Amino acid sequence: MDNIVELESVSKSYTQGREQMLVLEEVDMHIRRGEFVALTGPSGSGKSTLLHLIGLLDDSFSGTLRVFGHGAGSLDEGERSRLRRDKLGFVFQFDSLLPEFTVLENIDMPARLAGRPDPDKALALLERFGLAEIAGKVPMEISGGEKQRAAILRGLRNSPELLIADEPTGNLDRHNAKIVLDDLREIGARGTAVLMVTHNEEAARCASRILRLEAGKLSEVRL
Repeated sequence: MDNIVELESVSKSYTQGREQMLVLEEVDMHIRRGEFVALTGPSGSGKSTLLHLIGLLDDSFSGTLRVFGHGAGSLDEGERSRLRRDKLGFVFQFDSLLPEFTVLENIDMPARLAGRPDPDKALALLERFGLAEIAGKVPMEISGGEKQRAAILRGLRNSPELLIADEPTGNLDRHNAKIVLDDLREIGARGTAVLMVTHNEEAARCASRILRLEAGKLSEVRL
């Protein structure tokens, strides 16, 4: 399988007062097309920093980072923005759905912002995941689990090659968390890679591969 993300000896530090704080230290990592990877580790271990680098939201690092065949260190902001729009999808712990828009409009929003609105494609996503009945509702009219599933579909709207999910089940009960994890597994099976950050060991075991980040060092967990 092709690697769509490759990190070689990637390090990242921040200046705090007069000190340099090393957050990532010589990280080597890859993500293959269609792979479901879970990233675990204690709070403050650098997980969000790593997501920001892979998601092309931060361009300050040392080492080599290639995303979709492009060296991230050589991309200008326009190129980074284009790759984020066309190749990456993002899902966060809080759904961040826009309250004044319907679920259908929320899901179509990434395409609308890219100048390619197509509600029929958004509806097709809802139908594929069994959520067509909530298309015309606004976020306050649906459950927490439905909101998070809608947020995942919004992340998929522009047909990304990689979906980055930061604690997507963190605010859900066990039943709804299982549904969301099943969705993520199906997404991977259809060819979109998933990188999920989670503190939940049970959720991590749903992935095809588990990585652990601790004190800036990355290691693979045997399943």
